[in-house]
Formats: sequence, structure tokens, C-alpha cells
Amino acid sequence: MAMDKKIFDIIPPKRLHTFVKEEAVPEILKKNIEKPEITEEPVIEIAHKERMLSRTKFVLKKKTIFFVVLAVVLLAGTVSAYFFLPIVKIEIWLKTDNLNVKQDIEINKETKAIDALNHILPGRIIIEEQTLSKEFKASGKVVKEEKAVGTIRIFNDYSTSSQPLVADTRFVSDEGKLFRLVEKTVVPGQSMEKGKLVSGFIDALVRADVAGPDYNIGASTFSIPGFAGTSRYTFFYAKSSSAMTGGFKGESLAISPEDLENAKKSLINEIKENINSVFENKALSGLILAQEKNPIVIINESSNAKPGQAIDTFIYDVKAKGRAILLSEQDLKEISEIYFTKELTEDQKFLSESIKINPLVGAIDESLNTAKLSLDISGKIYKDLETRFVKDQLKGRPVQEVEKSFSELSQISKAKIKIIPSFIKNLPQDINKIELKLNFD
Repeated sequence: MAMDKKIFDIIPPKRLHTFVKEEAVPEILKKNIEKPEITEEPVIEIAHKERMLSRTKFVLKKKTIFFVVLAVVLLAGTVSAYFFLPIVKIEIWLKTDNLNVKQDIEINKETKAIDALNHILPGRIIIEEQTLSKEFKASGKVVKEEKAVGTIRIFNDYSTSSQPLVADTRFVSDEGKLFRLVEKTVVPGQSMEKGKLVSGFIDALVRADVAGPDYNIGASTFSIPGFAGTSRYTFFYAKSSSAMTGGFKGESLAISPEDLENAKKSLINEIKENINSVFENKALSGLILAQEKNPIVIINESSNAKPGQAIDTFIYDVKAKGRAILLSEQDLKEISEIYFTKELTEDQKFLSESIKINPLVGAIDESLNTAKLSLDISGKIYKDLETRFVKDQLKGRPVQEVEKSFSELSQISKAKIKIIPSFIKNLPQDINKIELKLNFD
């Protein structure tokens, strides 16, 4: 059987056209028929479309990954919130009262430990004595009048008999200046020396009759006006070999009462500082220095001058004695807290940091090394609020209800509640998620 022959025409695609027999078209329709324009699509535009399609697929892939990650994060957040939230922070301010306790105890050097039952505390008595002396300047003013003084030699050419002269016997210089004998004097009589009769004489102190520098005269010859009109006037006389000195009249420095008082105060303050410095140097770390109300006593104070005395400077002396007690800071705190605690009720506590102790030393027996000590203890106390019990009472309750409960408690002055996240209205059941902080007024 003979096979039919097939004939294939190979025509390039771009030249491939379908040939159709044209039918007659009316002229009126030819005008409205436009032949479509056959264009060729460039190869570069096809490549661009392929790239855009690839990018679109990539973006869609990234969005898918993002939403998957977001879902995982949200899920993890939800799980975390379940285990860790909510978190509650509560601050409570408790009311406090002041408590003051006084207790007398004994300090004994021989005691080695606290004896709160017998009110005995170990301690050491220290004693310090000091003397202080200083020179001070006078600041007062006085009108000073001083009489000139000097030494004269009185001669007796009258006889071999001695001649007594009473105190205040007058002697007049050749310048007419009057001086008086300071003390009673006896002028010896004449005597024989080598066959000759010589004058008897004696040196004596005289003072000017009138104050002032005019009597500071040089060497002079003096007569005795008391013998005037008698034979003795010529044969009793005196001479000075040096000038009279000390005659003065005018304003001069002098010791005022204020000078002495200021000197006293200055030395007392200084000696107290010196003694206190010795005490403080002995109060090493961990020790407390307790003192008497008047810890330093002035034993003696004196001066070499008196008020009104016309001198430029003077000396003042002070002697003082100080006593104190050295105590262990830890011992004092421990025994004070024992006494303080005894005054509290079962539901009360005290703020340890608020405790203040004022030890005042009473009588000190130096021979026995003992002393009386008065403790003045003060501090703040409050009604106890057990935090775990409070948390158990608060867990799971509405925030508003908790706030109301706090406002009704007499020992609480105010409270603040902070809950995370804030939209949660109830406290968590887990007390470990409740943070409770106590403050004090």
C-alpha cells in the first residue's frame, strides 16, 4: 500500500502568515478597517520581566519569614508573660513613735563583760592634770607719779658722838630740791685715824619729797634744814656721788581688771583644749569618751600682778584637772539596746539606726576605779509588719481592695502600688512576684 506523501513547508516564524482569500469588501467598510500593526518584542524587555518576577517571589518569601518570626516572638512573649508577669512593687510607709529610756549603770575597771542584770559595764577612768603659764601685756592706763630716789652719804664733823636721824629727816640739795630719809639712821661720830680726827659717815637712801622728773638731779651736796640755827647745821651735811632716778609724772601702762580676767579666760580655754585633746587621742577607733557635766576643774589660778599696778607685762598661771571614761562603743550599744528592748511590747520593734545614746558621767571614785554613768537612750519604734504574711494576705486580690486595706491599717501612714503591666487589676497568686518594701516616717 503506497504511503501518502507529506510535504512540510519550513517558514521562519517571523515570516509566517496565513494566506486567506480576500473577499470583496464593500468600499464603505474599507474606510473603517485598519490593519493591526505587527511589532516585534525586544529581547531586553523579556529579560526585565523575568527579573521583576524573580524579585516579586523573593519579597513574598521575606514577608512569609517575617510573619513566621513575628508569630514565634508573640508566642514566646505570651509564654514569658505567663511565667514572669505581672510584677507588683508595693511600698509601705509605717508610722513611728519616739521612745526615750533612762538607765543608771556602774562603770568598773575590773569588769570584763557586760552585766545588764546588775547594770555594770566595763570601762576605764582616765585623769589628766596640766599647768599653763603665759606672759600678757598690760592695756590699762594710769596717771603715774613716781618720786626720785637715790643714795647719799651723811657726814658728822660735829663730835665723836653718834647722831641719830629719824625717818623722813629732810635733806635739801644745793639746787633747793627737798629729799627725805627713807629709814631711821644713826650717823657715826668722828674718829682718830693716824693721829688725825676724821669725819664719821654713813650711806642712806633718800626719796624726793615731790614726784616728777625734776628731782632726777645729778650729784649734789645736801644740808639738813632741821639743824638750822644750831651749831650742828654746819657740821652735819650729805653728798651724792650719782644722780637721783625714777622721778616721773604722766600716763603709763598699768594692769586693768579686764587684763587679768582676759588672761584667766584665755588660759582656761587653752588648758581645757589641751586636756580634751589628750582625751580624744586616747579615744581610738571603737571607743567612746564619756565625760562629767564639768569634766575639767581649775585647781589653781594666780598672777604676779594686781589691778592698777603700773607695769607693762604680767604673768598668769593656771592649773587644771580633767577626768573622763573610755567605753567600748559596741558594749555601750549592746547594753543600751537591751534596756530599750525591755520597754517594747510584743508587736513592737525599733529602728536600730535611729538609736541615740547620750552617756553622762556622774560621781567618779578614783581610788576604786569606778564611776556612775547615766544613759539617756532615744530612738524610733514601730508596730511590726511581717512581709511574708502580708504577701500571703494580698495575693490574688484586686488592687483597689488592697489599697483600701492599707488605708484602714493604723500603723501604715501611706502605701504605693505599682503593677506591671498596668492594665492588670489583680495581684498575682505567686507571692514571689510581689516585691514589698517597708519605709519609715
